[in-house]
Amino acid sequence: MKCTGGWLTGKGFKMTIRDMFKKRTNEYYSRLGKYLKYVFNDHFVIALMILTGALGFTYSDYVETVAPTDFLPRLLLVVIVYSVLPVGGIRTLIEPADGIYLLPLEKQMAPIMRRHLLVSGLFLSAGMTVIATLTMPLMEALNITGQAYSLSWIAVLICLKLIDLLVRYHSFQSDSLSLIRTINIGRHILILGTLGLSLFVSLWAGLALALGGLSGLLYLVFIFSRKKLWNWDRMIEVEQKRVQGIYRLINLFIETPYGQNKVKRMKGFDPLISIISSKTDPHMYYISRVFIRQTAFSGLYVRLLTIGLIVIYFTPVLWLRTLVSVLFIYLIGFQLLPLKQVLNESVHFKLYPYTNTDKIKAIQKLLNVTLIITSIIFSLGSLNGGWEATGIVFLISTLFAFGFNSVYVRRRLG
Repeated sequence: MKCTGGWLTGKGFKMTIRDMFKKRTNEYYSRLGKYLKYVFNDHFVIALMILTGALGFTYSDYVETVAPTDFLPRLLLVVIVYSVLPVGGIRTLIEPADGIYLLPLEKQMAPIMRRHLLVSGLFLSAGMTVIATLTMPLMEALNITGQAYSLSWIAVLICLKLIDLLVRYHSFQSDSLSLIRTINIGRHILILGTLGLSLFVSLWAGLALALGGLSGLLYLVFIFSRKKLWNWDRMIEVEQKRVQGIYRLINLFIETPYGQNKVKRMKGFDPLISIISSKTDPHMYYISRVFIRQTAFSGLYVRLLTIGLIVIYFTPVLWLRTLVSVLFIYLIGFQLLPLKQVLNESVHFKLYPYTNTDKIKAIQKLLNVTLIITSIIFSLGSLNGGWEATGIVFLISTLFAFGFNSVYVRRRLG
């Protein structure tokens, strides 16, 4: 491939840089849509609906306890918004080879990058509108109410997200690490100052500060720095991290070619492995090591366990705690079923005449151990509701784990 008069040419093809990025965009969304179709399956959608209901119920109960003069809810809003704002960057679709092959067409990159900034800004602004809407009940409890206030709060969050994106965009045209760090520090100070001013002093003052910061960054990016060259190394690095982050999330549910699952020795877990397996049971001996040493399985288990524990701890209603516990036990068990495929693909178990029943029994034995441990941890997360709540959560979770393992797993893997 070579560049000729603004065209990318090669054997049998000729396209503009705009056509190339349009093709990349179509391929990117096609590939992403293919994986998301498997992530948002029926099981996950049902689980997500139940989890959303549980969180909404907890949020509703918390809002009812808030007084207009409370300090902690305002601080909580600052922390939540400040944590959510960095999520999502500019989708540039820059690839590692572009730093070489597109260098002669660098001047033509400006409209492409501006379009990527616009698309990312519109998409992420919609996300910030959703966040602002979700925080409205808490804002109303704090007496920051009214249609004008609501629209102003949405505008503040959108301005802050655009500020975040413009700072990232400016870093694509800067080769000075010290300047990038300085502007990043200024961004954090501006965001925290705007949120603090909006929630503790005046929402109108916070909006004015956000608009002022946004205006300054628009001038810096599109007027003062418009003729600067692109920092290809940084653009490539940022885009690679963005894509890896997306596929790391998808890899929690399905396996993709972009996953970076690692195998670790985990020597400290050898005593645990010797307890739950023995060398006389080759399937269990093998699969227990695969589960612990492959981050695709052990990491998934730890993440789901942690999320479930946090939700259970902050859920005030017993029946909802029990429902969340059962839901996460189901999710953990369901996501560990691909361990059967690991056994099927092992050369050892292809050479020796082990039956399919032996493999299923090994999976069931491992699931019994992991799901019972999960039931115990979830019941301990209910201790703040009293011993009775702890016992009920443990009893129902354990019964469900045994039923899931003995009925569903056997039928699914059989």
